[in-house]
Amino acid sequence: EKFGNAATFIEMVRGGYRPVYRPSDVAFRDIDTSGTLPIQEVLVVGPDGRSFVAHYPMQQQPDGSWLIAGCFLSLFEGEST
Repeated sequence: EKFGNAATFIEMVRGGYRPVYRPSDVAFRDIDTSGTLPIQEVLVVGPDGRSFVAHYPMQQQPDGSWLIAGCFLSLFEGEST
């Protein structure tokens, strides 16, 4: 709803989260439960070969299902800017 339509959403992902949009490799990591929301960590290797961790805060819905409540990227340890 926030983006209006799928095309607008995918353009936001393509522009701001390129490693997530077209990863060359993906590995699910641990779920960080130290904060208010659990955060699923996913190691992604972008199309340029640089490694990032995508952090997905997860939010439980009233029906018991879980949805992503956002995403932020950080360079994987050992990568330089």
